[in-house]
Amino acid sequence: MSDKLEFRPTDDAWVSILEKLCGSSIQISMVLTGGGTGAISHCLRRSGASLNFLEAVVPYSRTATQEYLGFEPREGYASPRTAKALAQTAHRRAASLSEKPHLAFGIALTAALPTNASNPEPSSSQDCQIHVASKSPHTCRGWSLYFAGHPSEREVSEAIADQMFLIAIQDALQQSGLAIDSDPTQPLNAAGLTLNMTDNHGL
Repeated sequence: MSDKLEFRPTDDAWVSILEKLCGSSIQISMVLTGGGTGAISHCLRRSGASLNFLEAVVPYSRTATQEYLGFEPREGYASPRTAKALAQTAHRRAASLSEKPHLAFGIALTAALPTNASNPEPSSSQDCQIHVASKSPHTCRGWSLYFAGHPSEREVSEAIADQMFLIAIQDALQQSGLAIDSDPTQPLNAAGLTLNMTDNHGL
């Protein structure tokens, strides 16, 4: 992979997957701790979105994240385990808010993206990571991505995070037995980004 991020998102996958979601009874509570919040706009700006999305929570500070979880994450705020813990909490909320708790999902995203705030040398690369998790009544799945990014690439890094959130929505559809033609991992693969997935029945 080149030093420069060459990720190019496509709107087609968002349109296709959200249209399929609109025709389902799936209901989702989503939580994002800052990075990737563009996914909220993608999900909520269409008519009838409230039928599938119960809430969108953004616990932006560490204190807010601790309050949402009910504890302080031991492995850091941007980690696979924290993403799964967030998804588990989101699923509990979704199940309590939904009229069909067996179709409730909690989807979470937490990330460390390039920033000028902690980097006195804006031209230097930073170690970035994005973690997405999805919790259903039956399983908890996670996707993680690690890459080097420059502060000037914050916008493209946000787009990558949005794309990873879409993967979790597609997975929710597949778990519900709905076939999806679009492949939201394709733009990530085309950019040379390697996605790691974990699948387990709990945390």
